[in-house]
Amino acid sequence: MIRWTVPLVSVLVLAATGCKREEIQVYQAPKDSPTGVPAASAGAGANPHGAAPAGGKVPWTVPDGWNTKASTSSMRIASYEVKTDDGRSLDISVIPLGGQAGSLLDNVNRWRNELKLAPVAEAELDAQVKPVPIGATTGKLLNIVSEQPTLEGKFKERTLAALLNLEGTTIFFKLRGEDRLATENEPKFLAWLKSVQTEIPAASPAPAAAPAAPNPIPPMVSSSTAGVPPPPATDVPQWSPPAHWKAGGQRPMRLATFEVPGGSGQVADLSISALGGSAGGLLANLNRWRTQQLGLPAATEADLPKITSQVPVSGGSATVVDFSGEGELKGTRMLAAIVSQADRTWFFKLTGPDAVVGPERENFVNFLKSVKF
Repeated sequence: MIRWTVPLVSVLVLAATGCKREEIQVYQAPKDSPTGVPAASAGAGANPHGAAPAGGKVPWTVPDGWNTKASTSSMRIASYEVKTDDGRSLDISVIPLGGQAGSLLDNVNRWRNELKLAPVAEAELDAQVKPVPIGATTGKLLNIVSEQPTLEGKFKERTLAALLNLEGTTIFFKLRGEDRLATENEPKFLAWLKSVQTEIPAASPAPAAAPAAPNPIPPMVSSSTAGVPPPPATDVPQWSPPAHWKAGGQRPMRLATFEVPGGSGQVADLSISALGGSAGGLLANLNRWRTQQLGLPAATEADLPKITSQVPVSGGSATVVDFSGEGELKGTRMLAAIVSQADRTWFFKLTGPDAVVGPERENFVNFLKSVKF
């Protein structure tokens, strides 16, 4: 079973055209301690933004010589670096995004543009990418090098990038830096990809009397599973969903999923996720949802009092929004709540046809009030 130091969330989740759809909060993934010490307490690998939940471990083996680093990007779930005494370096990142996150051609040409290489056509893709083992499944690998010294005018630059498409999510594994150093680290990069745990865990039914959240460090899965894993005995939220909400299978980047049925066979999707820290801030998340998922214009700080409301929840309050899509997304509606805590931000999103989401507003609010953090 994969266990993440923080939940993957639909979030949210690369900087450029093909990869701006789902933004996630920075949360550095610490290395597994070679002495058996939990990653959250291992000094060298400790998360600089806060300790991982008890027992949390990254779902891969971090190669020797790769050091966890802080990052200013709000779209990464893990950042590593390699540095040499002569000033050369590598930057390694993991970024999940909702959906396909741009076409393969879009992403390949974006990465080529970063190295000042000319774009390629669709017919040339087969020569650019090749299959690569990522855990128990297969992704796509791009290996490109600049034609000119692009780093300080002295070094050529190389990018190794792998894409893994899971259900509703594209995960990007990327290494970029000085050509020779990147080439030396290519075997480590491939071994790292192969170490990613993508197996589906066996499902266990949740207790009937008190439906609860799954483990806050959910597995990366390659397809849905029936049921929800039982909660651990640690500090995990508890909640009481309406009787007609059906627990969905485990999905990448989510703590939990509920299917909310409506009339005429329509179904809305309720997702629960969490991120470290402020997760980019209230306005940034609202505008991501508005512009990228509902076809709405971006809001400003001055708009917040008009488009948000507060619902009391355990230990504080939830900021709630109710958005209806426009244009091609007309008829889509989103009820969403953001709950900020000292060390993380929680997201509750009910999205689907307006005919389903609208009548569920009261149930959604009551569900929020039932959550016990």
